[in-house]
Amino acid sequence: MPKIYVKKAFTLQHEGEKHEFAVGNHDVPAAIAAHWFVKAHTGDEPAAGGEAEQSDLAEQRAALDSAAQLLEGRAEQLQQLQDQLAERQQAIADREQSADRRDAELAKREAAVAEREQAADKAAAEAAKAAKTSK
Repeated sequence: MPKIYVKKAFTLQHEGEKHEFAVGNHDVPAAIAAHWFVKAHTGDEPAAGGEAEQSDLAEQRAALDSAAQLLEGRAEQLQQLQDQLAERQQAIADREQSADRRDAELAKREAAVAEREQAADKAAAEAAKAAKTSK
């Protein structure tokens, strides 16, 4: 019987039978060992804590450290952009308030002009009425 090492647990339906395989070494019939699905889930047994594993861990740690530095840099950039956005939003709010004040002042001036025009029209009408009655 061939010996296989299962890298990822799986279940195989083969010739009407269900075979469950957990991670680890298994002795199986040759027909099962040759099955394509079994081959997809098997491989070489990993070495127990060898130098290669330590090297892989060091490489992975270096990659993680590099990714962490990149993320920290991106976080700083994001914070700067958020600060700039907050400043721009405040500037827009200030401009809107200023425009609202100018609009209110303009409305007051327009009302004052309208009152003066009405007063002038009234005075002109009274003057015309007075001129007609004095004739």
